[in-house]
Amino acid sequence: MPEDPDDARRQDDPPRATDRRTVLRALGLGAAGLGLGGVGALAACSSDGPTTATRSTRGRLDRGATTTTRVIPPYDPSRPYWEQGNFASVTKEETLRKADLTVVGAIPKELSGLFVRNGSNPPTGKSDHWFLGDGMVHGVRLERGKATWYRNRYVQTPLAAAGKDALNFGSVPGKQNNQSNVALVHHAGKLLTTGEVGWPFELDTGDLSTVGPWSFDGKLGNTMTAHPKIDPATGRMHFFGYEIVSPTLTYYAADPQGRIDLVTPIALEAASMVHDFAVTDRDAIFWIGPVVFGTDANNPNPSIPFHWNAGGRSRVAVLPLEGGPADIRWVDIPQCFVFHGLNAHRDGDDIVLHLNKQEQAFGPKGDLLPSHLHEWRIGTAGKDLTFSERQLSDRSMDLPTHDRRHTGRSTRHGWFATSTASDATYGFELAGLCHVDLKTGAEDVWSPGEKTRAGEGFFVPAADSTEEGEGWLLTFVWDRPSNRSALAIFDAQAIADGPVAQVQLPVRVPFGFHGLWVDDAQL
Repeated sequence: MPEDPDDARRQDDPPRATDRRTVLRALGLGAAGLGLGGVGALAACSSDGPTTATRSTRGRLDRGATTTTRVIPPYDPSRPYWEQGNFASVTKEETLRKADLTVVGAIPKELSGLFVRNGSNPPTGKSDHWFLGDGMVHGVRLERGKATWYRNRYVQTPLAAAGKDALNFGSVPGKQNNQSNVALVHHAGKLLTTGEVGWPFELDTGDLSTVGPWSFDGKLGNTMTAHPKIDPATGRMHFFGYEIVSPTLTYYAADPQGRIDLVTPIALEAASMVHDFAVTDRDAIFWIGPVVFGTDANNPNPSIPFHWNAGGRSRVAVLPLEGGPADIRWVDIPQCFVFHGLNAHRDGDDIVLHLNKQEQAFGPKGDLLPSHLHEWRIGTAGKDLTFSERQLSDRSMDLPTHDRRHTGRSTRHGWFATSTASDATYGFELAGLCHVDLKTGAEDVWSPGEKTRAGEGFFVPAADSTEEGEGWLLTFVWDRPSNRSALAIFDAQAIADGPVAQVQLPVRVPFGFHGLWVDDAQL
């Protein structure tokens, strides 16, 4: 493929953060989007709903677009949503080199590293739930403004090797017996995939091949759950694992060299799904909702192992970052379920959490209920914890990301994936992106229309800026007419303008879960 012509006029160092949008617009890269797969420029307002911010459509770029189209299959509401459209699994592991990749726009030269994302990809195309497919990672390597390769690889777990899922492997999910299909973390020189329950698996950052399971030199118990937090000041990694057959959650911390030096068991009322948690600079906070494990009569879908317990409690646990079982404090909260938190911080004696809250999950109303951004405030000054909450947005969105240089500290900016309703033209899908300014409440939305879909974004700070939220948002986007995908790069402070660059792929990247950026310095 020919080199992108914009490279010739971008040989100088990237602009400083305060000038970034001015320079992008001067180059014609700051308008409503770049063409993808022949569908033309991406509109900033679509049938998904109007955007909060209005952007000019002048200066769009369609360079590199093709005319490849296909007959788009209609959505079949009688089939599981996770077997259709861009949820459907891909069947081949690919290795694409620079010549196979078309760059539209100009990749910021400061982006030099690996973008990689995990997700569920059952090789048969069928599974009992979106959450229950084999883990597959998709990665794009960027080197100073160039895209040098794309790879997708199955995480080589024993389940993948046996061609079975975690529920039919002959043993309780845990340790190596897990699909490792949810997220990734890079710590102590290791790139690890994480799943809901079980040990992580180490990947080779050079080619995404599986090195093997990692038990932290035998110090990890049966499980490590998907969302570790790395303290930016100490380099310590805080994480947990929960059991699915016993009411137990274990909180861990590992030093910057990856050695576990804290193990704190936390007793629960029932064997519960606890997908995420949060940290401040001094606290670990766990939210426990009434999604429990079991195939009893209360489970409306016995083919999956978890269900909503209508009589169960929702609670929050708080303990010091280095605390033990005797330090745990609890507070009851209104019944709800939370998959993902954005971030948390201390405000004096109060803990402030920003998270995406649902009315319920895996219950009579299904698992596709709207998820709304909330602020929780937990008072710690008195003998008993106190709790209050307020809803910050009416927009349904989840899969949050923040500037990880500020994990556990006050943050102003958050980015989220939006979604469609289950009765939309193509059923439930991930849709566009939303940036929320937590100080002003303003929402900046990229809503590309039914022909294009995005996923979770991942924030990468600008190399020349210390300001929180100045940088880039990376995500895979899918073009429905061509059935192909691209890695899209947005100015994180102007996402409604559309991507400043796309690495267009001749293959499809299905909807997945959580991604990660690993900078050159870490590779």
